[in-house]
Amino acid sequence: MLSQHQDAVQRLAEVPGLGVGSAQQIIAEVGATADSFPSEKHLSSWVGACPGDEESAGVSQSHRSPKGNRQMRRILNQCANAAVKVKGSIFQILYRRLVPHLGHNQTIGAIAHRICRLIWVILHRGVRYVEHGPAVQESSKRARTARMIRQLRNLGYRVELLVQNPA
Repeated sequence: MLSQHQDAVQRLAEVPGLGVGSAQQIIAEVGATADSFPSEKHLSSWVGACPGDEESAGVSQSHRSPKGNRQMRRILNQCANAAVKVKGSIFQILYRRLVPHLGHNQTIGAIAHRICRLIWVILHRGVRYVEHGPAVQESSKRARTARMIRQLRNLGYRVELLVQNPA
């Protein structure tokens, strides 16, 4: 039944943590182009993978996620658990950054939310997944280092760079 949507399955399977089987289940639940949902936020709300927002008289009551499509939420949580184990993926970097503050379960929920929004973009706009992992992080480290050196020099410090030879 999904043979006519093979391109969408392949585009989803490129995302770290998602395989062909999970991509087929997602398309069966959401549709091949996710046309039922006007935005990525609507999809994540329908799934129940978004943070809750209960507020009364300006006081935040609960951040518990709403109930939603249980099957889809389970798929996303399994995919999030798999995605954080893919070495060098942006999801692993995000997991390592968030888990000390949120704990494992809430971090997996946050990553599932991000994957859900990514699924809508891939299906609705017909784009392919592009990894923004360590390559982007290395360039941002270099830019940050240059910025810090420039700030130190502006404060009057003398900075000498040590060049390490790859041996």
